[in-house]
Amino acid sequence: MSTPPQTQKKLLENPFVGSLVVPIAIVLFGSLIIFGITKMLSSERSYKDLVEEIHSKTFGNKWVAAYELSKQINSSQIPREDYPWLVTNLTDAYKNSIDPRTRGFIIAALGALKTDIALPSLQLALIDADLDVKFHAIVSIANMPKGIKFDWSKLIELLNSDKPILKQAAILALATHMVSEAQVPIRTQLSDSNFIVKYAAATALIGYKDESATPALKEILLMPNPDAKARILPPALDAQQITDLKLSVLSTLQKHDWKVLNEIILEVANKDSNNSVATKAKEVLNLLKK
Repeated sequence: MSTPPQTQKKLLENPFVGSLVVPIAIVLFGSLIIFGITKMLSSERSYKDLVEEIHSKTFGNKWVAAYELSKQINSSQIPREDYPWLVTNLTDAYKNSIDPRTRGFIIAALGALKTDIALPSLQLALIDADLDVKFHAIVSIANMPKGIKFDWSKLIELLNSDKPILKQAAILALATHMVSEAQVPIRTQLSDSNFIVKYAAATALIGYKDESATPALKEILLMPNPDAKARILPPALDAQQITDLKLSVLSTLQKHDWKVLNEIILEVANKDSNNSVATKAKEVLNLLKK
């Protein structure tokens, strides 16, 4: 299963970048593709029925059952006392599935449980051969409650991946949990040739109050808005993406009460041609001055 070409773009557009909280919706980024297929499953099916279908040797669309199960978990339809049973059965199904789509949605389902008993399975998925399965695992780990006990080494290793989408997701997952040993490896991503990775690293380092990120953060905040009349756009970024990126940085600076860029924020407040960005900059500046 190949990664949709729009996935990198959607990651940049998502609040994932600014709040450093990975929404579970990203885990289900294939939902639009399979919207019609899920209707093959009856809404009457229980989560135990779906687990049975995932295990079945004859049921042909195990990945659809896994996706439907992740939706049920996400809507809090499953009692917590059944979580151990689910984790055991889904982990077994993951290990025995040759279809990467099925493995990916099983990991999404495990992640949706948001329980630390699923962490060993999520860690196993970090070394899966399939890119999308790894991505599901990273996002699932990012969605776990803060303060979990976890071996972060495999996630830190993914910062050396040759896949920008994995590097970006790993950066933001590590920063979400404020993993102290990840600060230096994240800092090295500021020199990445891929601007999405670079900007993700800069945004992530706000939480650490790492001043090495300030040049990239200034670059983001002072990025010129495209001239709509001339229809000239910066490479790979449209007007909405630039706006979202600036708002994300401003919100994250506010969240972590980091005042190091107050002069730049003042410049944005006074000069940015986008009203929503200028207004947000004024709001953040007022809050940071308190």
